[in-house]
Amino acid sequence: MIEMSVGRVAAAYAANRSANVGGLAETQAATSPLSAAGQTDAVAASAESDFGGFLDKSISQAVDTLKESERVSLAAVSGKASAQDVVRSVLAAEMTVQSVVAIRDKMVQAYQEIMRIAV
Repeated sequence: MIEMSVGRVAAAYAANRSANVGGLAETQAATSPLSAAGQTDAVAASAESDFGGFLDKSISQAVDTLKESERVSLAAVSGKASAQDVVRSVLAAEMTVQSVVAIRDKMVQAYQEIMRIAV
C-alpha cells in the first residue's frame, strides 16, 4: 500500500537522487579518468533508472493495494470479512487511486510545460 503523499514522495526522490548523484560522481572520479561530460551522462542514466525503478515499484504497490481491496470486498460478500476490514481496504484503495491520479496529473503538466519550451 502506498502510504506517502505526493509531496513526501517528491522529497524522498530528491533526497535519494542527490545522495546517489554525489556518490556516483565521487566513485567514478576515483576509479576512472572520465571527462566531465562522461560523468554527467552516467549520472543522468543512473538517475533515470532510479526514477524508473521507483515508478515501477510504486505502480506495482498501487495495483497490489487495489487487488487486496477487491479480495476483501469479495470476502465480505461471502461473509468472511468484517465491515471494518472492508472499510479499511476501500479507503486504502481510494487513497491509492487519488495518489496515482495526482502523480499522473503532475506528469502531464510537466510534459505540457516541456512541450511549450521554445527550442
